[in-house]
Amino acid sequence: MKRKFLTNLGFFLVLNLIVKPVYVFGIDRVVQNTVGAEVYGRFFTLFNIAIIFQIFLDLGIETFIRKDVAQHPKHTSNYLSGIITLKLMLLVPYLLVCVVLALYKGITPDDYLLLFFILLNQFLASVILYIRANLGGLQLFKTESLISVLDRSLMIVIVGFLLLHPITHYLFRINWFVLAQTISYTVTLVIGLVLLLKRTGHFNFQFRITQILPVIIKLKPYATLVLLMAIYYRADSIILGIMLPDGDEQAGIFAHGFRILDFMSNYALLFPILLLPIFSKIIFQKEKVDSLLQFSSLLLIAPSIAAIAPAIVYRYELFNILYNEQVKLSANVFAILTISYIGMCISYTFGALLTANGNLKQLIIMAASAVVISISLNLLFIPQYQVMGAAIANASTQVFTIIVHIILVWYIFKLKFNLKIFIKFIAYLLSILAGVFLIKLLPIHWIEGAIILFIFGLLFALITGLVSIKGIRSILLEKIQ
Repeated sequence: MKRKFLTNLGFFLVLNLIVKPVYVFGIDRVVQNTVGAEVYGRFFTLFNIAIIFQIFLDLGIETFIRKDVAQHPKHTSNYLSGIITLKLMLLVPYLLVCVVLALYKGITPDDYLLLFFILLNQFLASVILYIRANLGGLQLFKTESLISVLDRSLMIVIVGFLLLHPITHYLFRINWFVLAQTISYTVTLVIGLVLLLKRTGHFNFQFRITQILPVIIKLKPYATLVLLMAIYYRADSIILGIMLPDGDEQAGIFAHGFRILDFMSNYALLFPILLLPIFSKIIFQKEKVDSLLQFSSLLLIAPSIAAIAPAIVYRYELFNILYNEQVKLSANVFAILTISYIGMCISYTFGALLTANGNLKQLIIMAASAVVISISLNLLFIPQYQVMGAAIANASTQVFTIIVHIILVWYIFKLKFNLKIFIKFIAYLLSILAGVFLIKLLPIHWIEGAIILFIFGLLFALITGLVSIKGIRSILLEKIQ
């Protein structure tokens, strides 16, 4: 199982390292600078509304399918037509809820069309995620990885042309960006469905309540968990937009740091995509999970810290290159949000294990508590600290989830405290801090310093044994089960 995880992670990672950085820094960043912080902030607020209430389309289907199909592959063909038809039916309440909240936020008539296409895109994205969940549940990870980057690849071509052409660059509007997403999602959906049907057979639109009702009942806890997680992760920019007179601009500044966090999460997100079906199969076969949990967690967290350290140290220089407005403030927001990224790493690994084990009640209680903490802190901090207050609220909430995830896994799976790993991890953190101090003393260009600090972080992860080349090599030599 370790080898299957590691080899597919490598394939996922290579594709994402090729496509996602080009999209985030070459497309999304340029769009932000082209349309300005206020316009992009307005889009970002509407986008987050659409994301939070996407639960009306998802109902936790993706998580459920990855877990269920991994254990029962034949269920794929039973669910396919019914669930896609169900998503079409759920589109109406989804549109109504999002439109009402957008009107409450104070949407202008000029943004009605923008909102419509944002909501349409989230519907298309939800169907694509469902298709990917089936592919992942069937352990077709390489096919899923290709689908996962196809929409971004198409966006690079379409929006890249619009941004590079002198005429369209001058006339570029945020609506064009959203429409390009619609085209990209549509093409990706069609290709993904064709690839899935090659494995599952014929597809026709039908809705049998007797077939789908038991699934809806099973989906209830998954839907609740996904909704709560979306709220505490993305509510900050919405509250900014509602509470402050210049809320759109503040949300745009928040988006500067948050979108970099989103880019970083592309690496972390590969882990639950692979781990959830693998953990589900391991638990179903009554095998031990502690070895894979430790291996995957350290493989995610150690390189992440190595990347975060230089990004924080040289945040002003980095954001001065990336953005044209509110550079210093955006950089400071980003520095705080990096704490949130560590929380995401823990949620993606430990949370995948808890979900695979069916501990949804505990996760829902944790997520509900996180929502209360997030909203309370936002209401407390935003009036005084504005966008920085939203960042502090986001990071504080993620720290809470880190602690709860670790306690839950430790208690439920009766894991023993590994003092050796703990000492290695503390030594690793101290070495990173020492590296930061020494790099700042050297008279070198910031890019050189960032590269040196990143390489130093990776090397020390190997030296301390947090990430073992010997261990990875032995795993790669194993036979795939």
